[in-house]
Amino acid sequence: MAYPSDRPARTPHRYRGIIVLVVALLLCLAAAEGATRALLWWNTPLGMVFRDDLIYTYAPFSEVADLRLNDLGCVGDDLGGRSDDEALALLLGGSTSFSQAYVDAVRGRLAERFPDVPFRVISCGKPRYTSHMNRVQLDEILTRTRPDVVALYLGINDNIYNSFPWVEELPRVGYFDWKSPRTSVFGEMVRYHLVDKRLRSTPEFDEASLRSRDIFRRNVVAMIDAAQARDSEVVLSTFAVALPTDDPQLDARIRASEPIMQHFWGRIGPTLLGVTAHNDVMRSLATQRDLPLAPVASQIPHDGRHFSDLCHLTEEGNRRLGRTMADAFPAPRARPSSVAGPHRAVSAKESSRR
Repeated sequence: MAYPSDRPARTPHRYRGIIVLVVALLLCLAAAEGATRALLWWNTPLGMVFRDDLIYTYAPFSEVADLRLNDLGCVGDDLGGRSDDEALALLLGGSTSFSQAYVDAVRGRLAERFPDVPFRVISCGKPRYTSHMNRVQLDEILTRTRPDVVALYLGINDNIYNSFPWVEELPRVGYFDWKSPRTSVFGEMVRYHLVDKRLRSTPEFDEASLRSRDIFRRNVVAMIDAAQARDSEVVLSTFAVALPTDDPQLDARIRASEPIMQHFWGRIGPTLLGVTAHNDVMRSLATQRDLPLAPVASQIPHDGRHFSDLCHLTEEGNRRLGRTMADAFPAPRARPSSVAGPHRAVSAKESSRR
């Protein structure tokens, strides 16, 4: 006969149900995490390198879409083997600068203007880069080489500081590291796409809530100071958008894409407000600092031959952009060897922090 104390302990029925529910929930979360990481792995370009201080960059010699990047992970000429008599033009910006046609147009126009000075041209602007991300990138590039000219073409992506009003410096831009061991990638995507974009963002911002103006100015000033400290010339520019336009097809494309980009740039009206404010900052700094200003905003026609959407350019638009930027470049200064120094190849290990 078994005494009550000898009977095996039993989990009360109500606790068993809770345990089963918790285990099922954990399994579902693990499955969601695994599926999310697999999906991100499949869609992440092979050369994309994730970094805490920059969100992402690209490894040297990566192939991204139809682009083959250089030994710095940028679009354009390799830096390896650059001689002292070759000038270097560094272009910075966002996705509108991530273009071989833009680089080729700048190089071609510089060859016409300064036939006696060979130029290497690189564009390190990347999709979704803000002024803060360009500032971080420029500081790093300047530790490896000295560009003769640093040219800035940016302005629309900083609207994220208005649509995401809690962001100060490095914004969450929708790229996630599928290998990250420190965080739940599934949780990060839910927070970005559902909480931040759908619930917290303010795509209808106005002049009174325009936070980006001061942030943009602060970062552009920092880039000017950093470049000039290395004895590099600086070229500023206004940023071009396609509106207003008399092209009905282009206008329809822009209106159709508004729901996709409104949580980054804002709705169309506020987006234009932000770009106008950033262009005013560029004009003001060009005057205050006595810097050349490329009037890109007034030089690219608002039609489908030059724009593919609100700000991205066609091949012809990129050619117009490149020539307008290059026309603002100052004449190259004499480049004594003691200043120019040797220019060695930059290794993959040096160019990316994994």
